[in-house]
Amino acid sequence: MTPDFDLFGNPIVIGDAKRGRPEHEPSEENIIFVMVLLAAGQTNKEVAATLGLSVPTFRKHYLHLLKQRDLMLDRLRTKLRVSQIKQGLSGNSSALNAALATLDKVKAESAQKSVENRGNAKSEKAAKLGKKQQRQLTAENIGGKFAPPSAPKLIVDNR
Repeated sequence: MTPDFDLFGNPIVIGDAKRGRPEHEPSEENIIFVMVLLAAGQTNKEVAATLGLSVPTFRKHYLHLLKQRDLMLDRLRTKLRVSQIKQGLSGNSSALNAALATLDKVKAESAQKSVENRGNAKSEKAAKLGKKQQRQLTAENIGGKFAPPSAPKLIVDNR
């Protein structure tokens, strides 16, 4: 059997070719993109569109990051602070100054929170309602199509 050639004279290699696109492989760069976009508050659909993936494929490969969406901003800040400190220790004085300023700011914020929470230490808990009271409150707060009609207006004319 003679091999087939393409237009440039190269032999055509027929291998175990699968149809469609190749499987997505998460790279370190894509993981960082996903972390930044999740920390910025983007939805799964927006992040998937940014990477050029469908939402199910995005969920399949990046589920471990999606489960930790709430922690993403804190983790990203931590990684940035660590890289700043590493740069500072290697001789970049501006990076070290920025890292120290950030740490001072965090310390000041935590001190302010502790001062604000001093008076709230013995705050009263909301009283738990029974089933009947909860149903009554729910019924009173119904609005829209199923709201009870308002009372008729009384018009007084003293002529």
